[in-house]
Amino acid sequence: MFAKLRRRRGNTGAAPRPGAGNAGYLPETPLDGGVISCQVHDEMGKLLPGALVTITDRLNQQIAHSETDSYGSFLATVQPGMHKISISAGGFKRKSARIEVRVNQHTSLGGVRLESDNSLALPQPGVWTFDPTHTEIHFVAQHVGMSKIRGRFNAFEGQIQVAPRFEDSRIDVVIDADSIDTGVNMRDTHLKSADFLDVENYPKLYFSSTKFHQVRGDRWLIDGAFTLRGSSSNVQLDTAYLGQRTWQGPGFDSDRRAACRATTSLRREDYAVNWQATLAKGIAVVGPTVEIELGVQAVLEQ
Repeated sequence: MFAKLRRRRGNTGAAPRPGAGNAGYLPETPLDGGVISCQVHDEMGKLLPGALVTITDRLNQQIAHSETDSYGSFLATVQPGMHKISISAGGFKRKSARIEVRVNQHTSLGGVRLESDNSLALPQPGVWTFDPTHTEIHFVAQHVGMSKIRGRFNAFEGQIQVAPRFEDSRIDVVIDADSIDTGVNMRDTHLKSADFLDVENYPKLYFSSTKFHQVRGDRWLIDGAFTLRGSSSNVQLDTAYLGQRTWQGPGFDSDRRAACRATTSLRREDYAVNWQATLAKGIAVVGPTVEIELGVQAVLEQ
């Protein structure tokens, strides 16, 4: 029984890197299983946290699945036998290998280096305009500390000016505040009032980028300023670049488009959105932060 419990705990995935403040810590190897470990690096040899490691058995059943830790390390306890280990990360080619796990032994793949995925070439210099029919701007806010309210903006414009050096590129977005949509008319009317967006006095929301920084692979951080109700505050978009496609839909000319996903968090107090109501226990009706999610397709202007 205890061996099974240890194995189940080990299958949760990544463990601290040996020697990183844990004195070479390794979990106890179960008598009826073994340990697999590896450390993942990018094409430059840098540690690669957040890489996804999946182990399947000879029947192709998943037996371990986790991300590498902040040191690029992965460790799991599994049943003995021949297994397939697959390692993937955004912006890198997947790498797979067969490995035999033996009873009560630790099998290490050592350092595993992933190669860049050339299919994710960056967009060519030029002006890329948001395709409004294939772009979405969503938000999520907490309600009475129990559930999440989801909504979107239906009207907006966006443009990406891609520079010869991609880090020098710029994004500008203008959102029609009156287009807010949570699916409930009464709630939308309140959100448009002076308590929140104050649409009558501030009909537009703005985002303008100031800096692009590549974290690794397909991951970029985009710094910029977001303006709401006439107040501006610095924000950072955590962005995953999804690559490019040539597409021709019904009624459309063939075009070159690039796509990305991005998220950020806004604090209401940064924009003087101070409306507050509380329940009897002091729980806020609307949470202090709003999560923003963007799914963008941009088309290269000819």
